[in-house]
Amino acid sequence: MNVTRRTRPVLDVSQLPDIAFGPPDIMWWGTLGFVVIEGWTLVLCTAIYLYLTQNYATWPPEGTPRPSLVVPTISMLLMLASLPLIIRIQHAARRFDIGRVKRGLAFAAVLNLAFVLLRCWELLRSLNVKWDTNAYGSAQWLMLVMHGTLLLVEFVEVAGMALIFWVGHVEEKHCSDAADISFYWKFMVLVWVPMYLLCFWLPRWP
Repeated sequence: MNVTRRTRPVLDVSQLPDIAFGPPDIMWWGTLGFVVIEGWTLVLCTAIYLYLTQNYATWPPEGTPRPSLVVPTISMLLMLASLPLIIRIQHAARRFDIGRVKRGLAFAAVLNLAFVLLRCWELLRSLNVKWDTNAYGSAQWLMLVMHGTLLLVEFVEVAGMALIFWVGHVEEKHCSDAADISFYWKFMVLVWVPMYLLCFWLPRWP
C-alpha cells in the first residue's frame, strides 16, 4: 500500500537577526497603531474646535480673555528643541551604545516631565478661561487635555525605560524598545504644532 506523505513548506529563518529596528520589529507596529488611534482622536478634537469657531462672531466670544502666549510658546520651542536629542537616542540605540542611550533617556525623562508641568501651567494660568465658562473654554481645555494625555503616557514610558537602563539588567534587545520611543516622541511633538497655533494664536487673530 503506497502512502503519499503531504509535504509542508519550510522557511529557513536562521539568518534573520535576533533584534530588529523599525518596521521589522513587532513593537514598532504596536506603536504605529497607537499613533493612528491617538492621531485620529486629535483630528476629531480639532474638527470640533473648528466647528465651534463658526458659531461665534468672534473667537474667543466677546468678554472672554485671550490666552497668554509666553509659557505655551516656551513649551512649544522646548518640544521642538528636544527632537535632536531623541534622534541621537535612536541612533545610539541602533549602534547598541548602552551608555549614550542611558544618559539620553534620563535627560528625555526630565524634559518630558517639564512638558507635563508646563501643560498644567497652560491649563491653569495661560488659557485664562475655565472649561465650563463657555464653548470656547470647553474647546480649549479639550485640545490641551487630550494632547496632555500623550505627554503623560510618554513620560511614563520614557521614565520606565530609563529605569530599566539605569537599574535593571539591560540587554541589546532593550535598544530596540528605546529606538521605538523616538517614533512616538516625534509624533507627540509635531502633532502639537498645528494645535498650538489653533489654541493660542487663532484667538489673537482679528
